[in-house]
Parts: sequence; structure tokens; C-alpha cells
Amino acid sequence: MSTINPTQSTATPAARTGFRISSNTITLALCVIAFFITGYLTYTKWAGVQTECLAGGMFNCEVVLNSAWSSILGIPTSLYGFVAHVIIAGIVLLSMRNVEFFVNNKALLLFGFTLFFAIYHTYLIYVSFFILRALCPWCLAAATIMYIHLIMSGFRLREALSS
Repeated sequence: MSTINPTQSTATPAARTGFRISSNTITLALCVIAFFITGYLTYTKWAGVQTECLAGGMFNCEVVLNSAWSSILGIPTSLYGFVAHVIIAGIVLLSMRNVEFFVNNKALLLFGFTLFFAIYHTYLIYVSFFILRALCPWCLAAATIMYIHLIMSGFRLREALSS
């Protein structure tokens, strides 16, 4: 009969440390999802195709995506969102490739960019809800991803400033 010391762990080293996904991996995965969302919205705008959207109540993608706020200088707002995620992914990838500037400044760059982009998303949601009185689930999903980026970059910045 063997006894197990309560202070000894029978778990394997991997089980003790747990499965962890790096914040870089999460950020890049969110960017890929955002590429599909913003790419789809840009395609539908330029191709003149109706967006697949929930219908009913306040949900009406066509009102939002064809409003005066849906483009800046003739470029769909969704394309700016696509570029925003390219910037975020680029900062992360360049820091992972050990480009010194991005390694040293990743936290501050990500926080600054995501703060700006999240504020702009908030403005667009305000316009959708209070002025257009219509919401686009695709746009809300893109905004949610940006808010997650902002929260994650806030944690990164706090960690970088404390070290």
C-alpha cells in the first residue's frame, strides 16, 4: 500500500502549469476574425451586395452601412477597420520577430492605437443607436473585438510599466 504525500503532486508538469495561450496568439486570432468581418463589410459595400443581417427591431445593417457615417473620403469605414487590425497584427508580429523598436514599445503602441480605434467605434455605435436608430451586428462584433484588444493592451501596458 502506497501513500501519497499531500504536498506532492501527481499531476504531470504540463497539467500543473496549465495550458496557456499567449496574449500575442489571442491578439492575432482576434485580428483574423476581424479581417473576415471588416473584409466582408468592405466587399459588400464596394460590390453593392446586400449584407446578410439579422432583421427586425433595431437591427438593420443596410441603414447603418449606407448612412453618411459609413464612409470617410469615399472609403468604407469597414476598410479603415481592416487597416486598424492590420496595424495591430503588424505591431504584434514585428515584436515577435524581435524588431527592437516594436519589442520595446509594443505595449504603448497597442494601447494608443486600440484606444483611438475603440473611441471611434464608440462614436459610431452612438451614431447608430441614437441618430440612425439602427444597429448592425457585424459592426457591433467588430467593435467588441476592438474593445477586447483595448482591455488586453491595457493589461500589457500595466505590466510593461510595472517592470
